[in-house]
Amino acid sequence: MALAPETTYDEFVERVTTKFGKSLDGLGMKFKDEDNVKVSLRDDSDYDLAIETAREHARGKPEGKLEIWCTDV
Repeated sequence: MALAPETTYDEFVERVTTKFGKSLDGLGMKFKDEDNVKVSLRDDSDYDLAIETAREHARGKPEGKLEIWCTDV
């Protein structure tokens, strides 16, 4: 799904939980950080790191890409 950079964590969570039909308690989310290590995405600070990672990977391009892995918990 495409998100604008100014999308808040709460909006992001709402879109993901709606897409998968699960509550946040039922989903585990991870992304790869700048060191290519999977990091849990559980709160605002994790989300901010994920967005910053996408910006770094964009390297001056107008759009960045961030893959999020979702699992049942």
